[in-house]
Amino acid sequence: MFMVDIAGVRVLYTGDYSREEDCHLCDAEIPQFYPDIYIIESTYGVQLHQPRNVREKCFTDVIHSTISQGGRVLLPAFALGCAQ
Repeated sequence: MFMVDIAGVRVLYTGDYSREEDCHLCDAEIPQFYPDIYIIESTYGVQLHQPRNVREKCFTDVIHSTISQGGRVLLPAFALGCAQ
């Protein structure tokens, strides 16, 4: 994220971010200032998710089940933090 000051107006821009730390990315830090304008990308901005350990268990269970039945698994990756 970065902040730009234009004629005394503070604009904070962020890409898509998470406040939840994982094994590859640290959680987003809260800025020590109050911008006048926020520009925020958000993929899951209003979504509630199950805890990470529950999602990971479900994910790995499906993979193990598929492989144990002779299947193959292809994992598409569209963004950093989504496939590591």
